[in-house]
Amino acid sequence: MTTKMSVVQQAIQEIETRIGAGEWQVGQRLPSQHELAKMLQLSRASLRETLSHLESRGLLSIKPGKGVYVTARSPTEPRQWGFENYSFAEVMAMRLQLEGFAAAHAAANAVAEDIASLEASVADAYQAAKQGDLLLVKLCDLDFHAQIIRIAGNRLLQEIIKLIRQPYEQSKTPPHGSFADMEPALAEHQRIFLAIKMGEPHLARTAMEQHLRNAARRANVQLSEPF
Repeated sequence: MTTKMSVVQQAIQEIETRIGAGEWQVGQRLPSQHELAKMLQLSRASLRETLSHLESRGLLSIKPGKGVYVTARSPTEPRQWGFENYSFAEVMAMRLQLEGFAAAHAAANAVAEDIASLEASVADAYQAAKQGDLLLVKLCDLDFHAQIIRIAGNRLLQEIIKLIRQPYEQSKTPPHGSFADMEPALAEHQRIFLAIKMGEPHLARTAMEQHLRNAARRANVQLSEPF
């Protein structure tokens, strides 16, 4: 049986192959996300994870309102820091600073298309949680946070996240248990989304920081209060 993760991996490989073969040239705009999802037989959440992964490897550039563009013929692998070198608390403390900043700027920058995409990610996660699809819940979680970093529009922030991708993603506690177990984190995402939708930077930062503190607490880690 083919898993959703293997479907994502196959889609990544297919896009890389098409670009490497010259079917899609550097600077060229890819087909719309609707067309890509149909072509690759992916759900919206899986397609977003595919594109986010390829963007992090320098192969694609996702430009809100404009489309997805090819930026290189072959992926680049920046130096990465392994999670084993840092404690969970250290990674979460850094995420608290970076993603609080990202949420505030996303609230200031988000356009209608960004809001619709975030809303879809939140809805997909709720549906997956109700169905007990833990892998899709994880993909939606990765996508939600990646979108906020993208919407924030700070290129240096995006490069930092790419550099620490491994410990960053491994710090995300995997979903587990029933819908009731996952619902608190889903509700926190909803609050972050609503603050961004309302265009309230302070509320968005606060909601994101509270979400990350709660995520750490659910893993039995207490993050220190800001100075």
